[in-house]
Amino acid sequence: MRIWNGYGSEHSMDLVLIGRFQTVTGAQAAQECMEALQALAEAAWSDDDWRSHDERMPRELGEALSRMKLYDMGRSDVDVYALDHNVSREAETVRIWTDESDVQGLLKVLLHHGAKVEIFSRHTWDEEAATRSDATDARNRSDGGSD
Repeated sequence: MRIWNGYGSEHSMDLVLIGRFQTVTGAQAAQECMEALQALAEAAWSDDDWRSHDERMPRELGEALSRMKLYDMGRSDVDVYALDHNVSREAETVRIWTDESDVQGLLKVLLHHGAKVEIFSRHTWDEEAATRSDATDARNRSDGGSD
């Protein structure tokens, strides 16, 4: 009999990142930057990237980041944009939904454009940043607490 031990990341983070900007223009710039980064990431992404130990940034990607003045972003920050996420904007607020735990690249763009950022898991909080009653009940049951 063979027993496999391994680590899996099947549990989704179900994160929401909210960037609040002082102006609509700032929010628009962040959203447009994220759309450009997604196009760059999808163009450079391949299914076998995770097997490659070569972490060097392609020259074209470095030049694109330089044009966007995103000097603190690395290849892994851009790779995040190839993964499943959704971005929406309403006036001065940009919302991002993702199941990934690596959100560094998303945060860097929000902060670069001047956002005040809030991050929370929808496992515990609802969209209004209030504690979900069903999350509290489930946590009490799993911790042995009473309802």
